[in-house]
Amino acid sequence: MEEPIIVKKSNSIVFSVITLVIFLGLIFGIYYWISKNNKQEIVLPPGSNLSVLTNNQAVTTPSVKYNYAKMATSNDWVSYEGKIYKYSFLRPKELSPLIFPNDATDPVTFQIGIIPPQNNLMLSVEIVSMRDKALVGKPEQFVKEYWKFFSGLKSLNSFSEFKNEKGLSGYKATYLAKNNTITKENYFFKLEGDDYHLLRMANIFPAEGNVVFMRMLNSLEYKK
Repeated sequence: MEEPIIVKKSNSIVFSVITLVIFLGLIFGIYYWISKNNKQEIVLPPGSNLSVLTNNQAVTTPSVKYNYAKMATSNDWVSYEGKIYKYSFLRPKELSPLIFPNDATDPVTFQIGIIPPQNNLMLSVEIVSMRDKALVGKPEQFVKEYWKFFSGLKSLNSFSEFKNEKGLSGYKATYLAKNNTITKENYFFKLEGDDYHLLRMANIFPAEGNVVFMRMLNSLEYKK
């Protein structure tokens, strides 16, 4: 009778350790390549589109101190382009865009204050039918009722028409939160010939950074 083959346990352990080391090496290599080649765009998990829940107090304590006055007049601005939709705007090179590749609204933001970036989106594409199919083709009503889509808001606070320097037209609105604070300004731009989408851009900057935001806002454009 043949003797059964016995595999030594030590060999199995050595093989497992070698496999683990190779796996960790691959992970480290991928991480190093991404960090080295992706300095201007930091990729984060999908956002939650709750930037309208910011308030004046929350955005006045930036985690990084910027010289906004100098930044606003600098010539060192570069273009950022949407990954899904054909929007673009200028941004200070000093501010690195935070993007959310798995989010259908193609959002982008910057780390400005203490609020997590995924809860403080600066720009996103509103897909009207995903909010309320009855509001497709009714951009003014959509903006006025936008607060209804967020549990932390209770009403519209202010509303007016707005047009930026690139010719995009739409509306500017603020909303009243349930804690009676007023949100920062939200700008909604209509897209010619498109009833299903609006470009939404929210002011995520502290008061001293408003001039930077307005320069970004006025550079925003959309190509068909």
